[in-house]
Amino acid sequence: MKKWACFVLILFSFTLFFAAYKTYMSVTHPLKYGDIIIENALALDLSPALVASVINVESGFNKNAVSNKNAIGLMQLKDDTVKYLIEHYKLSDENVNLFDEKTNIKFGCLYLNYLIKKFQNINTALASYNAGETRVRVWLGDKNFSIDGISLNNIPFEETKNYVKKVNENLKFYDKCFSA
Repeated sequence: MKKWACFVLILFSFTLFFAAYKTYMSVTHPLKYGDIIIENALALDLSPALVASVINVESGFNKNAVSNKNAIGLMQLKDDTVKYLIEHYKLSDENVNLFDEKTNIKFGCLYLNYLIKKFQNINTALASYNAGETRVRVWLGDKNFSIDGISLNNIPFEETKNYVKKVNENLKFYDKCFSA
């Protein structure tokens, strides 16, 4: 085979590989609602990449998602969480439609920001987003799960441990998306 034919074959192979990789990444790491994510994240000093990563893990960017625990929308919020946020931040409770992407991302960012401020540790806040504040406070008070009362060196729920891991893995990808 001629050298130029080998070169063309190699170039074609790389092009095919990168096209397949790009398709794979767009399926496993979708990015929708970028403007809404950026607006709400930056308003609360949150990383847009972190918000996108949470959305991907929570709902795969499906604004109509409903969990078996009645968590709704992109950021999988429950009605009682939204009611608490409305009271805590003294917000109007008119027209709270959690299937609406703007509303869901707004309240999801408020909740994520609240948890990060409360726990002063992103991974602890993520664990709380998944397992609940009360559970995480109990874990932080138990030396089997937290050495310093701030971070969790051991998460007893496999689902929550995997959740925190997935959000952090996704974060690497979304950091590149939002910094480009």
